[in-house]
Amino acid sequence: MTRHTICGLGLWAATLGLGSGCDNQLAGEHRLTSLRMLLRSPTESELGSPSNTINPATLKFDVEALDEKGKLMAVDASLSAYIIAGGSRLSLVDPCSSMTPTGDPAILKSIGMRGGKVTGEQVPLNMPAVFGRIAINLEDPQSQALGSTPPIYFANPTIARLMKPLDLTAGNASFCSPYLSRQVIVDSTATPAGKLIVSSLFQSGLAVSDTSSPDYGSMYIFTFSQPSSQIQIGTVLERMSGAIAKFNGMTQLGNPVLVPAGMFRPDLVPAPVELDAGHLPKGGPTSANNQWLTKYIAAPVKVTGIVCEVTLDETRSSNWIKYNTVAINQVDNDPKSNTGCGGVNLSFPVGLGERFNVQLPGKGFGGFDPLEYAGQEATFVGMLQNGASKSGKTLFWTAVVRRTSDVCLKPRAECP
Repeated sequence: MTRHTICGLGLWAATLGLGSGCDNQLAGEHRLTSLRMLLRSPTESELGSPSNTINPATLKFDVEALDEKGKLMAVDASLSAYIIAGGSRLSLVDPCSSMTPTGDPAILKSIGMRGGKVTGEQVPLNMPAVFGRIAINLEDPQSQALGSTPPIYFANPTIARLMKPLDLTAGNASFCSPYLSRQVIVDSTATPAGKLIVSSLFQSGLAVSDTSSPDYGSMYIFTFSQPSSQIQIGTVLERMSGAIAKFNGMTQLGNPVLVPAGMFRPDLVPAPVELDAGHLPKGGPTSANNQWLTKYIAAPVKVTGIVCEVTLDETRSSNWIKYNTVAINQVDNDPKSNTGCGGVNLSFPVGLGERFNVQLPGKGFGGFDPLEYAGQEATFVGMLQNGASKSGKTLFWTAVVRRTSDVCLKPRAECP
């Protein structure tokens, strides 16, 4: 069992199987100082380890109230249970929900204590927030007395668990993440045969794919600067860790630690997913096409179409000048087409957001110049990047070119 003792001047200490009295007690003070949790199921010896994880659906326990001398204290109290990971309380509110939460979003359950005891209480452990090392904490808000379980070891998340939206039908499905700012470790794949493999590489980041996960199996890793020279497309990783973050609505891993497995397997890099005219991101963020595209965020993709011009349209001109980005027309052969390329300054969902874009590392990369190739067919390979807003009113998709071999400035039939 684990005991937490809060002492008279706010000093608290945790003891395991030791005396639970306080130092520096206030003379004559008699108060609730700690909550002792006695685990029934799973028991303390059944809480797993980093190499032997568990997956219980519930935690069953008793609670005893202790005074400043570590003795049972017959008090009535309303206790709050929280899930703790990395020393922080986890929010349990669905970030895709349009409802405004009331009260503390981290409360797992409110528990009534009578006469200093709680018997046979249960809390759920089968929710999205539960993975890796966690603990269940109890608190009495009045006295601030605490109680806690020892660490409970669940399996670390796979890429798919982190990338798949809780609700694909939500307007901001690809924006919201229940794990934002959560520290995570990814060291496993969807099946034992899978590998964590670097599938894209850029100046300040990379993408990692789970070779055994056909959907939601890739994730962008923001490294801030040039990734280590040990990392190449095809490098197999043993594990990666960092904090879940967002950039323009795209889920990514920040402040990463990458551990290569000492294997180089470019043959295992997933083949690019074809983004053809049948998958144009039309119909708003909840359309079937956008739900399909969400499965391949950060995965290698291929897009073929007519290169749109970048001089007559203000938006396309700005995107090329600032971001090395061009629009691809898969509807007709007109590089100025309002349908296939979008008109001047149109806003989503009228024009922008209903076609694919291509972003290159720089001007002239792979011999590409939109002034020369506007109106011609070209094929580009890259990592699929989504841009999304919390409101769900903005959503666009871009293939981010990785290397010169990703650029084929010929008719599709002549490209790899």
